Amino acid sequence: MDSVLIVLTCASVAAAAAFGISAWRSRADEARRSAARVAALTAAIDGTEPPPPGLAGAAPAYEPVAATSMFATAAGAPVQGRPLLRTGVFAALAVAFLVVVAMANRNHTTPSASAGSPDAMLELVSMQHTREGRTLTVKGLVRNPRAGVPRSKVSAVVSAFDRWGGFVASNHAGLDFTNLAPGDESPFVVTISNVSGVARYRVSFRTEVGTLRHLDRRADALRASAK
Repeated sequence: MDSVLIVLTCASVAAAAAFGISAWRSRADEARRSAARVAALTAAIDGTEPPPPGLAGAAPAYEPVAATSMFATAAGAPVQGRPLLRTGVFAALAVAFLVVVAMANRNHTTPSASAGSPDAMLELVSMQHTREGRTLTVKGLVRNPRAGVPRSKVSAVVSAFDRWGGFVASNHAGLDFTNLAPGDESPFVVTISNVSGVARYRVSFRTEVGTLRHLDRRADALRASAK
C-alpha cells in the first residue's frame, strides 16, 4: 500500500508540473502573438511596414486587419490558455483525491486487521499431573494467541475417565491470571479429590459465556526446548 501511495503522489506532482508548464507556454505564446498583433495594428495605423517575421516576438506575415476585428481577437485571447490550466488543475485534484481515498482505506483496514479474531483458539503449551492417594492434580500452561482477542475469567476443566472410557469425576479452577491479553500466558492448577481407577483425563477451557476451543501445542514446546 505504501508503494501505491508513493506512485500516486509522484503522478500527481508530475501531472501538476506538466500541466503548469503547458499552461505557462500557452500563455507565453499568446503574449507573443498579442505583442505581434499590437505591432501590426500600430503599423497599420501609422502606415508603416509590420516587423519582419524573423524578429523576436514577431508573428508570421499576415494582412492588416480592422481595428474592430483586432480588438475582438485580443479580448478573447486570454481565455485560450485557460482550458489547459483547468484541465491540469482537475487532473491534479483527481490524483490527489485517489491518494486521499487510498490512505483512508489503509487507515480504515489497519485497525481491523490488528484487532484480532474471536475465533482464535487458546493454546495448551504444557501439562502434567501428579497422583497422591485418591487425589489427582493437573498443572499446565495455557496461552492466548497473538491473533486472538483479550480473554477474562477463563477456567480450566479437568475430566477424569477410567480404562474403559467411563466418566469418573471432574473439577475446574480459574487460571492464575484473570485477564489474558493477546500473547499472554497463564498457569493453571486443577485438583480432583476422592477418585480412583483413573486411567486418563482431559482438559478443556471455558468462560462464563461458554466453552473455548483450544489447540494442543505441547509437542511444539517440546521440539523448541530440544533445539
